[in-house]
Order: sequence, then structure tokens, then C-alpha cells
Amino acid sequence: MNKAVNSELTGHKDYRWGTLLIWLGVLIWVPFIYLKLTGGNPSFLWFLPFHLLGVVGGSRLRAAARNALGLPRPKRNPLQLAGGLLIALGILAWVPYFYLKLFTQSAVEVMNFLPFHLTGVLGGILLLTINHLRARRERLKQN
Repeated sequence: MNKAVNSELTGHKDYRWGTLLIWLGVLIWVPFIYLKLTGGNPSFLWFLPFHLLGVVGGSRLRAAARNALGLPRPKRNPLQLAGGLLIALGILAWVPYFYLKLFTQSAVEVMNFLPFHLTGVLGGILLLTINHLRARRERLKQN
């Protein structure tokens, strides 16, 4: 098989695996939330490594796949920048949690910080999705 064709196939496969890892990293919270809602007391730190492995590992795998496919970095427009900023702010919502938990030894509840994280991350994903759909519609109009 041609080396370029093989690289392209591997790139597409890696991109799909990266997407799957991201979804698995996000969905790891379903059992955590279920346990919390049913009165359980699951440890946040048992779920966090799997979440980070899936989300960060999946996004890195997708970025490597884009490079393997020779795709250029997408140009950022204001909507993408706003989406990225919201996601970053959603991630940074955990800074006070970890500060309080690790340095002040305070009894801190995860559920007090989760809404801020989800608002930022899901809001950013919504903006990125809107931008993607808008760009797709523009491409279809041009064809």
C-alpha cells in the first residue's frame, strides 16, 4: 500500500479514536453523578484521572491525526475565540476547588464548582458548534 494512503488511513482512524476517547472521558461522569444523586459519596479523585485521560488524551490524538493528514490549523474567528475562552474559563473553575481542598484543607463540595465548569465548557462547545454549522452552511452555499 502507498505510504501516503496508509498515513491518511491511520490519520482518519486516530481522529476517530481521539473522538471516542473524548466521549469516554466525558461520559465517565455519568456514574459519578448517578451515585451523587442517589445519596452515594463517590470520590471525585477516582473519576478525575479517567476524565483527564480521555479528554486530554483524545484531544491530543485528534491534533496528531490532523497533523498526519496534513490538515492546516484552522483560522480562528471571533466565535471560535469566544468558545475557546469559555472552555478555558470552565476548566479554570476548578482552581479555587483545588486551592481550598489542597492548601486550606477545607471540606469542599465538588457539586459547588461543577455548574461553573459545565457552564463554561458546554457554553464554549455550543459556540464552537454554532461556528462549525455556520461555516458548513457557507461552504454548501458556495458549491
